[in-house]
Amino acid sequence: MPKISITSYDVAQAAGVSQSAVSRAYSPTASIADKKRKHILKIANQMGYRPNAIARSMSSARSDGRQRSGIVGVIVTRIQDPFFANTIALFSSLLQAKGWHMLLFTIDSPEDVDDALHSLMQFKIDGVVILSAILSEHMARTCQANGTPVMLYNRNASAAGISSVQIDNYAGGQTAAEVLLNAGHSRIAFVGGIETDKTTQERERGFADRLAEAGCPVVQREFGDYTFDSGREAAGRLFSGRDRPDAVFCASDVMALGVLHAAMQDMGLRVPEDFSLVGFDDIPSAAWPGHQLTSIRQPIRRMIREAVDILIARMENPELAPALVTYPGVVIMRGTVRMLSAD
Repeated sequence: MPKISITSYDVAQAAGVSQSAVSRAYSPTASIADKKRKHILKIANQMGYRPNAIARSMSSARSDGRQRSGIVGVIVTRIQDPFFANTIALFSSLLQAKGWHMLLFTIDSPEDVDDALHSLMQFKIDGVVILSAILSEHMARTCQANGTPVMLYNRNASAAGISSVQIDNYAGGQTAAEVLLNAGHSRIAFVGGIETDKTTQERERGFADRLAEAGCPVVQREFGDYTFDSGREAAGRLFSGRDRPDAVFCASDVMALGVLHAAMQDMGLRVPEDFSLVGFDDIPSAAWPGHQLTSIRQPIRRMIREAVDILIARMENPELAPALVTYPGVVIMRGTVRMLSAD
């Protein structure tokens, strides 16, 4: 037998009230007598009625531009990346804790951007968090023009009126260089993500500048796409020649783990005896036995908490000025960087 769907009309008939009264009963801010609300909710519960939160939100947002839908759109690429998966989970839990719902959109290529934006606007969302490196500024400007508050997470907010919370990528690259210089390395390579990505560019720039100050230029540059496999492929290119590097800095932990596995399993190299390795992000698997990857940690819980607070404040008061917040990374020393002896 097909399951019978109980509607708000059915509840209204059973409770002897209007459909609008049923709708108001499920809205904490709506004007309705407490006794009447309790009566409606009791009848609805007995009937097994469950309101469609998204439909109600869209309807109320359409009927009155001042009302909030209670939905925050989150746009992300590389959802399979452990760092982004963890970031999304934290955004979801913090938004829910503050009474907001998260609607997730994934983008795999620039061609998907316009479709995602179209869907976003259809849902009448109250705010947007953009984690995507693909045309993030274009998306931010489109949402802003629509009057929707925007939070760029780990993206530069070059457009006026847009808030951002990000890690200091340039300083993080400098820190990685300092770690490897202090370990006595002189042939140091860099493995980045997509070469045109601003995150990769800033991490490499900080890294190269600090090495240049020490008179130790980057000996080799390789690029991938922030995946484990692209890290493995980069390792094959790095260590195939005679003058292989004695240290490597990767712009993400996922690529660094790819380098680590390829070097040890495919090439028989030892870490840190044959070369030292530093990643960026400090994802949970960086600390796993067998990895013990030295990494530049992002304080993502603090960063996401601040991003959520800023976005909610702007959703509740659009007149607030945008906030631009940058956090420093912290080096987490583990076993993939050699230590100089005291002598």
